[in-house]
Amino acid sequence: MSAVDIASALGISPGHLYYHFKGRAEIVAALAQAYRVEVDMVLDALTDTIRADGASLETLWTYIHILIEEAWDARFLYREAAALVMRSPELAGVFRHVANRQRTTLAAVLTDLRQAGALAASPEVLDGVSRLMTTGIGFHAIELELEGDTGPPRERIARAAAQVMLLPAALIGGGRP
Repeated sequence: MSAVDIASALGISPGHLYYHFKGRAEIVAALAQAYRVEVDMVLDALTDTIRADGASLETLWTYIHILIEEAWDARFLYREAAALVMRSPELAGVFRHVANRQRTTLAAVLTDLRQAGALAASPEVLDGVSRLMTTGIGFHAIELELEGDTGPPRERIARAAAQVMLLPAALIGGGRP
């Protein structure tokens, strides 16, 4: 990520980057916090939309797409997660918060989908699916970069969202897995 990208993500000019921050650690902490805020806003919107408009797989798909876009924008955090946490332990809290918030929100949405009759699965299966979806979102932040130039990022993000959505889509219909 270039200084221009970082400054843009933080809403400041590149020339002011080191005026506002003493070094890389402060910059990474600010970017991680901005990512956390974005994820929280997306998850709040997902929860509000599900409650207001009713639970649907289409709504979930839209928000999974947005979460993967956010993870793509913050892919440098995922790329170096272990090293960043070792150098800056407070970042572990950001990673934990994002993962836990995604998992619990997705579990609640999947439960709502089950109650609406859109999915057929036990609570234990829904918990497992929410965990796998959360892992998939983070994985795709890295995988999209590793797969190389196989199309515009928007198309690659859409493919990633489709892959994550295979999990709940497998629970559509009768029978209780």
